[in-house]
Amino acid sequence: MQLPLSLPPSSISSSYNFPNNHNNNNYYSSPSYNESSYNNESSYNETFNNRSSINCIKSCFRFPFLIIIKFFQKLKTTPLKRFRRIYLNRSPTCAFRIIWILAFLVGEILVFHYAMIKCAWPDNIQWDKSLAKPYRIAVIADPQIIDDYSYGRTGILQKISEIYPDIYMKKNWKNMQNIFNPDAIIFLGDLMDGGREWDDNKWELELIRYRKLFKPQKSEIPIFNLAGNHDIGFGDKIISEANKRFQKVFGKTSYNVTLGNHSIIALDTLKLSGSDELLKKEGNKLIEQMANDSSNLPRILLSHVPLYRPPDTYCGPLRQNNRYINQGHGYQYQNLIEEPLTNFILDNIKPQLILSGDDHDYCEIKHEDIIEISVNSFSFAMGVKKPGFLLLTLYNPLLNDNTMNNPKYNNNNNNNNNNNNNNNINTFAFQQCLLPNQIRIYILYIILYITTLLCILSHEFVKIRRTTELLPVWYKYQQKANLILFTWKYWKSVGKAIFDILEIALLMYFICWIWF
Repeated sequence: MQLPLSLPPSSISSSYNFPNNHNNNNYYSSPSYNESSYNNESSYNETFNNRSSINCIKSCFRFPFLIIIKFFQKLKTTPLKRFRRIYLNRSPTCAFRIIWILAFLVGEILVFHYAMIKCAWPDNIQWDKSLAKPYRIAVIADPQIIDDYSYGRTGILQKISEIYPDIYMKKNWKNMQNIFNPDAIIFLGDLMDGGREWDDNKWELELIRYRKLFKPQKSEIPIFNLAGNHDIGFGDKIISEANKRFQKVFGKTSYNVTLGNHSIIALDTLKLSGSDELLKKEGNKLIEQMANDSSNLPRILLSHVPLYRPPDTYCGPLRQNNRYINQGHGYQYQNLIEEPLTNFILDNIKPQLILSGDDHDYCEIKHEDIIEISVNSFSFAMGVKKPGFLLLTLYNPLLNDNTMNNPKYNNNNNNNNNNNNNNNINTFAFQQCLLPNQIRIYILYIILYITTLLCILSHEFVKIRRTTELLPVWYKYQQKANLILFTWKYWKSVGKAIFDILEIALLMYFICWIWF
């Protein structure tokens, strides 16, 4: 019998009896083989196979851990110096330059552009564009440009309070015109924060600043303005001089204009809330005129201060701060128009839509079937995280010369007349557009600045420490008491790295600044 190749010598000697002369012939021809030796052989083969399987499974489980162990063993020796050398030789200055360029590109340009393209002109699938072209209006409330009156600050802090809200509004103003190209623009009052408080010279300077901020890119676009309580005052405390100069520059504070076959009624509810009949004359005359007007044009009422509503009237899910606008008053302001005046206005004007401002946050309610929208402030300095504006689309093919001979117009003429007489709100559509959260952007800049500073400090510390370790032993003992953080060499190196990052970051910020 031929011996199994897997059997060790010890097993062979215990299972077979070898003769004294160990020649090959005797070895194979005369073995002393019995039943017990066969059983030992089978047992060994089974044990060996089991151990092989277990070892194979263990090796599979240990393989990834062995790789990790080997990796860390490498790190403990020469690779550590190599990685340290790579880290020290490759300064983070270049990386942070790129990071700051991208940060300003995103935070000063792309975020603002994205906020605009995320919004779109509202539309209605029932509108037949072949009968009439929709008329598109951008509605802006409470830009309220910051001045010396706003916070009582002085010096550079006051300049910062003025400059950054101005930059914010100028960006959004230009983006809004470029992207949406409105047919008309309406401002719902509070053009300046301290307009009513200044003398004529100061007011003229603020007016120049306001016109630079909100300069129309197309001269043919009509712009309509309401007076706000920050412009002329409120009620019985209307400031006569402020009222006169506002009307001299911006025109009447109560007027009616036709846009997109809609009657836009700008009503000075500030003066109507007072007791001076002379100041109220213009507003009362407009109300009487609209009450006697027999035209079928849908009416949209503009008021700086929101109309009265019951306490705790829900403003809808788009409001950012508290849920309601409740009545309240103070120096030169009142949260809501009084209830009797509100009822008088609604009964005589009978608008299909009301647009108001003053509250700085979005609010959408109903006076029975009449929708009133309070539009967000356009400035981030007015207490809302995300400022905004309103896109308003008007569609009314009636009285349009281009549609009089259109067969579709003749077929639907009676239906359209009935819809207008029933105050159908389908002649308009509106969409709130939110602007970027500027405070959050500034916070992210601060976090990035702190991260940059910590990385530069740690990098320069390790770099100088390594340089010191390479010096002669006697020098290291001499410098042992001198902490690296208190050496001129350390701070000079840190300053150079920060300056290298700062120069490119400021250059990029300046480019973003003059971009608008």
